[in-house]
Amino acid sequence: MRCTAALRSAAGALAAAATLGAAAAQAEPAPATPGAAQAEPAPATPGAAQAEPAPATPGAAAAAWTTAAPPERARREVAWDPRWPRFRVSEYVATGLLAATAFGTLAIPPSEGRWTTVNGFDGSAREALRIRSDRQRETARDASDLLLTLMTNHLAVDALLVTWWGHGRGSVAWEIAMIDIEALAFNAALNGVVAGLTSRERPYRAGCTGPEEQQDHDCRGSKRYRSFFSGHSSTAFTAAGLVCSHHAHLPLYGGGAPDALACAASLGTATAVATLRVVSDQHFATDALTGAAVGALTGLGLPWLLHYRGGAPGSTSARAPRGDGVSIRFVPAPLGGYLVGRF
Repeated sequence: MRCTAALRSAAGALAAAATLGAAAAQAEPAPATPGAAQAEPAPATPGAAQAEPAPATPGAAAAAWTTAAPPERARREVAWDPRWPRFRVSEYVATGLLAATAFGTLAIPPSEGRWTTVNGFDGSAREALRIRSDRQRETARDASDLLLTLMTNHLAVDALLVTWWGHGRGSVAWEIAMIDIEALAFNAALNGVVAGLTSRERPYRAGCTGPEEQQDHDCRGSKRYRSFFSGHSSTAFTAAGLVCSHHAHLPLYGGGAPDALACAASLGTATAVATLRVVSDQHFATDALTGAAVGALTGLGLPWLLHYRGGAPGSTSARAPRGDGVSIRFVPAPLGGYLVGRF
C-alpha cells in the first residue's frame, strides 16, 4: 500500500512537472522595455530543471562578442573597379596592328652614314662607362638580355599565377595581360620605326673592320644601324611601368609595402638593364636615356590613360551621381505652389 501510494504520488509530480515544463518552453519571453532592468529568474525548486537565463540585449551580446573574439581585419580584394573601362574591341584591333608594325620594321633597310656623329656627352659617357674587355662586354650584354627576360616573365607571373591562380580572378588577369601586351606592342612598334628610320650606328662600329663575313655577328646586318633609341631600355622601363601601374591600383601582393616593393624592384632592374647596354658598348648614353623615358611613359601612361584613370572615352560602367546638373522640384504653398530649380 505504501509503495503504491508513493508511486502514484511520484507519477503525479512528474506529470505536473512535465506540463509546467512544456508550457514554459512554448511561452515566448515578452520584449523588454528599453532601459528597464531585466528581472532575475526565480529560484528553482530543488530537484527541478534550472530555467535558462533570459537572452541578453543586442548591445550586450555585441559587446560580449567583441570582447571574446574580435572580428578579423578586412583584407583588400583584387577586383576590377567598375569605373575602369575594360579592354575594348578597338584596343584588340590596335594591339594587333601594333604587333604587325613591330615585326614589319625589321624589314627597314639599313642606311649607312645616316647618323654617325657622336656628341660630346655620348663620347664622354662611353669612355667612362664602357668595359674594356671584349669578354666582359659580352657578359654584360648577356646579363641585360637575362634581366629583360625576367622582367617580361614577371608580368606573366603577376597576371597568370598571382591574379588568376592565386586570387581566383580570371577576368582581372585577362585585363592585366591584355594591357601588358598592348603596351609592349606599342613600345616595340615605336622603337622599330624610330630605330629603322634614324639608322644610328652603334658605338662598337670602330671594331667592325675587314670583310663582312669575318666580322663579329653584331657588325653584320641591320642591327649595327639600330642604336637610337635602345629597345632593351624602353622595353625594360615599359615592363617596370606596367608593374607599378598594376600594383598601385590592385593589391596583387596584399597591398601596402609588398606591392610598393615590387614596383621599386622593377624600376631598379630596368635601370640595371639600361646601364648594362651602355657598359657593354651596345648603345650610347642618350640611346639608353631616351629608351628609359619612352618606356616609362608607355608603361605608366598608357594603362592610366585607357583604363585606370576611370574617365577614358568609351566607358560603359555606371558612375556615381555627380552634384552638378539640373534639378527641379515642386514645393507646395498655401495658395498653390512653386518650382525650385538648380542649374
